[in-house]
Amino acid sequence: TRCLVYELVPNGSVESHLHGADKESDPLDWNSRMKIALGAARGLAYLHEDSNPYVIHRDFKSSNILLEYDFTAKVSDFGLARTALEEGNKHISTHVMGTFG
Repeated sequence: TRCLVYELVPNGSVESHLHGADKESDPLDWNSRMKIALGAARGLAYLHEDSNPYVIHRDFKSSNILLEYDFTAKVSDFGLARTALEEGNKHISTHVMGTFG
């Protein structure tokens, strides 16, 4: 049996900061937004290019990017993720994955 254990990421998700679920905090400034976007992109690039085996997330969205107190982005929710080994040599996905909307 496999189990994923996540660290506690206390600052909520990007979605909560952008779409008002966290009404007590100030709107994100552009520097914070860029830091989050770059951090999330680096996390996804690591999964696709540097992890062994490669990981395809398949549900990358704002609610699955969690934020540290300093707005360091953490990619989360690997429930739909697959390794490149599981996908084999298939470069085209015939099944839609992810969350609607």
